[in-house]
Amino acid sequence: MLKSIDQITALRKDDPIVQSQERCCGNYGTAGHICIRHHAILTTLEKSVQTIKNEATEGPRPREKLLSSGPDNMTDAELLAILLRTGSQGENSLNLSRRLLNEFGSISALLNASYKDLHPFKGIGVAKWSQLKVIYELVQRSFLEKLQQQNVLSSTGLVKNYLISLIGHKEHEVFVCLYLDNHLRLISCHEIFRGSIDETTVHIREIAKECLLRNASYLIIAHNHPSGHLDPSEADLTLTHSLHKALQLIEIQLLDHCIVARHGAVSLMDLKIMPK
Repeated sequence: MLKSIDQITALRKDDPIVQSQERCCGNYGTAGHICIRHHAILTTLEKSVQTIKNEATEGPRPREKLLSSGPDNMTDAELLAILLRTGSQGENSLNLSRRLLNEFGSISALLNASYKDLHPFKGIGVAKWSQLKVIYELVQRSFLEKLQQQNVLSSTGLVKNYLISLIGHKEHEVFVCLYLDNHLRLISCHEIFRGSIDETTVHIREIAKECLLRNASYLIIAHNHPSGHLDPSEADLTLTHSLHKALQLIEIQLLDHCIVARHGAVSLMDLKIMPK
């Protein structure tokens, strides 16, 4: 196995395979010609040398950086490269990771990509796609586990991160409900309505029914803006006030309304515009 640039250089100069070109050249009639098979070997070796040089100039490799600095000091591409492990011929895992993130726009969108979406990328097969899906599912379950064990008001950042990973990447508008018990812990999360690219028809009666079925005491609602804009619209504010008023009749408190996009989320409670 070749372990360094020096070994590759030595092989190119001294290996009998390369020296045998003179014997092979006689078959082609000219001493200046190189045997096609041996030329291919040299081309592969040159690419290997260039790959090693490129990686050496990029600084510490992702695994080395993880050991020395920890995950908090790593870029998204570096973390993804560790997961992918390998790239393809002519492209290492780090460059492949950068290209994937640039193409899909966010980690959440990439983790939600279908095999059909990822298949065109050389170096991504069923095994790597499966790893990405498993990682996404484990992250979702980790969020849910934490929200089921603690008061959501003490972890509003966790709620936002969960919602971003859940619906922030979607290209159509969806409306979800987070049903909470009387200790403000998550009972369940439910996508209750789905709309077009820019609107969702929300039925207050259906939301109230689902709250009663789950014996919820509090409710957080959320929907995504595929456009990426996080400012609540007049329709968002009108819905919030109408739903708050309706739920009061059945002694359920609407705690918050979150607007979610690919790269972030806002909370009407944080903005101090939730009805009291």
